[in-house]
Amino acid sequence: MTHRHAIIFTGGDAPHERAHRTVSAITTASSDTIIIAADSGWEHAVATGRTPDILVGDMDSISETHLAQARASHADIIVHDADKDETDTEIALATAIERGATHITVIAGGGDRPDHVFAMLHSLAAERYSSATIDGHLGASRFHVCHAHHPVDIHTQPGDTVSLLPVGGDVVVSADNLKWPLVHETLRGRASRGVSNVVVEPHCEIALERGALLVVHVPAPVEAD
Repeated sequence: MTHRHAIIFTGGDAPHERAHRTVSAITTASSDTIIIAADSGWEHAVATGRTPDILVGDMDSISETHLAQARASHADIIVHDADKDETDTEIALATAIERGATHITVIAGGGDRPDHVFAMLHSLAAERYSSATIDGHLGASRFHVCHAHHPVDIHTQPGDTVSLLPVGGDVVVSADNLKWPLVHETLRGRASRGVSNVVVEPHCEIALERGALLVVHVPAPVEAD
């Protein structure tokens, strides 16, 4: 089975330098990587030295310079009406699935629109995208989407913070190598119990029996010599 990796660059603030390293690692490791820009995410993609294969969105935030650059490239440009029911990121996710992606990495810098950030993070856990493994960067933090019966094993370091955030309702979860391990525990969808657990080993496995979960991984600060 072919495993195609899609990298989606969203708009908003510029991605953290950690995201740049992730993009380099993915494109170096896989010859079958597709890069998708969601509107002004084009600018963030080219800042890493990559020209997107696809540009999607209503083009309300991309600059005229970058739009002209996209048109002059060989990118597939898919324009949507501004009066739409989906965000540009959701359109990019659907496009990645349509193009055969089995792993999607979303590169987001954040920004001053928390409504956009909340909507993006919730949409990532939608069932329509569950055929692909989804992870990504939001600022300096990594995130992973976990669905029932599809465990997620994340690479960590002791002292890192991991928050387990239910999406769309309660979840039943087990997670190891944490200061407060979880074994068949119920995390409520409207409670904060899963926030700010601490990693005690170089990796952490999260397994769900029910529901969908967003795992936010915040690396511990690096102490100066």
